[in-house]
Amino acid sequence: MDCSTKLQFFHASLLFFLSTFFYLNMVSSTASQSNYGHYCDSVVEESKTVYEEFNISPFPERQNGYYSGGDEVLNSSSSLYYQSGSKVLTFEAHHVYRTHVEDVFKVEGNLIFQSSYYYEESFSGSFYSYSSDSSNRGALDFDFQGFWCRTTGRLCMVGTSYTYSKEGKLLHLAAVLKLNNLKKSSTINTLVTGTMDSLYAADEPNYFGQISLLMFPQKSYQYTKVSKLSTQGCPGGTDVPEKSSLSLSRTRTICNMFLGQANAFELEYGSGCDSSKSCNPFGDGIGYLPQVMSLSMIQCSEDKLSLRFLIEFPIDYCMGYYRSSNFSTSLVGEGSWDARKNRLCIAACRIFDASSSLEKSRVGDCTTRLSLRFSAILSIRNTSTVVGEIWSEKPRNESGFFDRIVFRNTDRSSSGRIQLQGLKYEYTETDKVKKSSCTEPKPKRNSRGQYPDGYSRDMGFHISNVKGSKERIGWGSSEPLAVGDQPYQRFPFLLPSSSSRPINYGNQSDTSGRLLNISYKMSITLRSLNLDAGLNPFNQSSNGYVEIKISAEGVYDSETGNLCMVGCRDLRSANTGSLSHSVDCEILVNVQFPPLNSDRKGGIIKGSIKSMRETTDRLNFGPLDFSGRAYYRSWALESIWRMDFEMIMSVISNTLAIVFLVLQIFHVRKNPGVCPFISLLMLVILALGHLIPLVLNLEAMFTQDSQRNVWVRGGVWLEMNEVIIRVVTMVVFLLQIRLLILSWTARCSGEKKKPLWIAEKRGLYVCFPVYIAGVLIAFFPKWRKNLVDTEWHSSYYDHEQVLLSGSRAYAGLILDAFLFPQILFNMFQNSREEALSRFFYIGITLVRLVPHGYDLYRAHNFLGIDDSYIYADPAADYYSTAWDFIIPVLGLFFAAIIYMQQRFGGRCFLPKRFQESVIYEELPMASEDQFPLKSST
Repeated sequence: MDCSTKLQFFHASLLFFLSTFFYLNMVSSTASQSNYGHYCDSVVEESKTVYEEFNISPFPERQNGYYSGGDEVLNSSSSLYYQSGSKVLTFEAHHVYRTHVEDVFKVEGNLIFQSSYYYEESFSGSFYSYSSDSSNRGALDFDFQGFWCRTTGRLCMVGTSYTYSKEGKLLHLAAVLKLNNLKKSSTINTLVTGTMDSLYAADEPNYFGQISLLMFPQKSYQYTKVSKLSTQGCPGGTDVPEKSSLSLSRTRTICNMFLGQANAFELEYGSGCDSSKSCNPFGDGIGYLPQVMSLSMIQCSEDKLSLRFLIEFPIDYCMGYYRSSNFSTSLVGEGSWDARKNRLCIAACRIFDASSSLEKSRVGDCTTRLSLRFSAILSIRNTSTVVGEIWSEKPRNESGFFDRIVFRNTDRSSSGRIQLQGLKYEYTETDKVKKSSCTEPKPKRNSRGQYPDGYSRDMGFHISNVKGSKERIGWGSSEPLAVGDQPYQRFPFLLPSSSSRPINYGNQSDTSGRLLNISYKMSITLRSLNLDAGLNPFNQSSNGYVEIKISAEGVYDSETGNLCMVGCRDLRSANTGSLSHSVDCEILVNVQFPPLNSDRKGGIIKGSIKSMRETTDRLNFGPLDFSGRAYYRSWALESIWRMDFEMIMSVISNTLAIVFLVLQIFHVRKNPGVCPFISLLMLVILALGHLIPLVLNLEAMFTQDSQRNVWVRGGVWLEMNEVIIRVVTMVVFLLQIRLLILSWTARCSGEKKKPLWIAEKRGLYVCFPVYIAGVLIAFFPKWRKNLVDTEWHSSYYDHEQVLLSGSRAYAGLILDAFLFPQILFNMFQNSREEALSRFFYIGITLVRLVPHGYDLYRAHNFLGIDDSYIYADPAADYYSTAWDFIIPVLGLFFAAIIYMQQRFGGRCFLPKRFQESVIYEELPMASEDQFPLKSST
């Protein structure tokens, strides 16, 4: 295939791709409605539209719901967070038209089948970066058109979509949607149910099984149940002292407390619930005793005083956080805030007949009650900001009765993260702390002010290593709960509260002035294998690991960086459910913070957890030592300066690359004869080296990357600079393509092109095995390092991502040695043509090598923060002390060889016997007349 044929093939492929793209968009946007009468006239007859209606709609702007079935097209993911049991949807009504028939409206909209993970963000209407492109938000998006009868509450629509089969084949889908109970008003007993059926025959690949749907209507909802509770003052609930609960301010309503993700609560049953049949809210038929409950707000009333909930009782914690959608163990409820007793009262109803098909679901048995309040005082034994109870209004001897259940919010609960003004912390174990050994006076390790301030955000830390007697057995996290008597200000959106910080705290010189009361919440995950019996008294394990939660309080010495606390460990059995709240408060926790001016690599927080019980006690355990890297705010400020500097360096680097490329293009235009002698493989490597970062970060150029860790500063300035970097990189890439086209065209149009292609192929044959050997040499150490790093977190890391990051780093290594193909090409061609401008190959080499020198400087002067590297990114190349020496030496060596080759010949560095090249040319046969006459003697 010659060059012109290849170019024609490229143009044809591009034309085919664009034609296919526009065809698919045309098909998806022009769904045919010719089959409406055949499938829907029996439900709602088709009628001619009159004009668009803006005040009437069967749904709000976004109506959320659930579905079951359709696994053929909706269950293609195997991820934990996209399980087949977590099926949620959203209906968006885009247009509603009046018709010639009274109370019949034409409706156009989208039905989006989403993943549970996305749905948690958007369910309550608090989704922050909502996209107008529905196709990018869900697993499957149907465009529907049809008619709705407001009198009967029935809706019938026909629509289309497309998806891909497991084999990657494009499948066009067509379906009919039928919904019931879309009436003018609704109550807690009203459910919108229906089905969606495929319009294809069962033997066709486009066919999918029937999908049943369930929605909680939000238009004109009437709060009938909660209106009675508000007048009766939440009857049946346990009264608590008035000072134990916080009131809501006028600027923060009860609806604000439940915006966002689902709120998870731990359930606490009374003693004896492991054998009693009257503990489970759903009886013994579900097969387990729920340990967790989640509250998800469906809707808030216009006056912000009442709200609706979906209350779920999943089988485990993960399903509670990533909604299980099991309506057999769910309740739907109405709540209203009781301002007199500062509590939320909820009347809840069971959902029946949802296990077989959501279409048959109905609401009944509204005898369940819930009460919820916000704690006014926290302590080491009560760290929950939200507490409540569940009970049944049925008589004890009646079927369906269950004993009262207490629930408390967890760290995963979004409502527990909002601090109400007036919340206080009460210390109860200070005497025990004073008697402990870790509070003994210690000599000052540094001058005053060199350790973190107890009120700063430097006090929270991650525990990366927990060791038992010999080996590492776990990891965890530690976060302040309160400083002084005030809750720790963890979140920037909290309401301000009065500070208990002492006056002139930093100027006090007495011993009491340097000590500060502080409280912590610690969560530690330990490997259950060979674990002390005292750490796992109930012999419980979840996937081979045990989670230990400790609340601790004590004193922090700001002059020595020492933190001494007494801790209370939560004792609960996972085998019998969360029983009555029991704790072990005979635990001593000691933490030593590093100085603020310590070496960044030596900034390690060290600590220990010890049991103060007798060795014969059942709850006694061996000491645990832990450590974690400190991330101080002052270090983060240095990282901000480093990130700004790296942005400038990245822009300068790419700008210089543009200059060197322009000089090379001028060079080949001035000397067109040298253009065919440029290695095409080298140019392809350079082009791909700039194309890959653009492809990997293309989406970030247009949308905000919410997953990126930019906690050290606002994200707008950072993203604006990243866009500038990508624009400059795009210019470099286009110039690389221009140079590649010039070289390709020159070589194709040359008369003696065959030897050039032969030299190119020989260079490729040498490069390929060298690059393969390089994979084995360079990639293997990185693979072993990643294997060690992920040994303890195998359930949280995707090994494919490890492979991808290693491949990207190796691609950076090949780019560093971009001159290698040119050296081989010159050698096989034995060329001494000055194909590359000195500015080009020396300049690009320096552009590639300077980051390695900077990395050596950065490693000794800056603290590394994950995802904060912009220039000399370790994910895009090999950076270490060894590589930062090897790669620059190799790059300069290659540049020197190119200089020698272009001056003395392509084989100048080889022994003399390999320097000569024999070129056989086919000469024309000379005629006999052309030979000189022989003289006769």
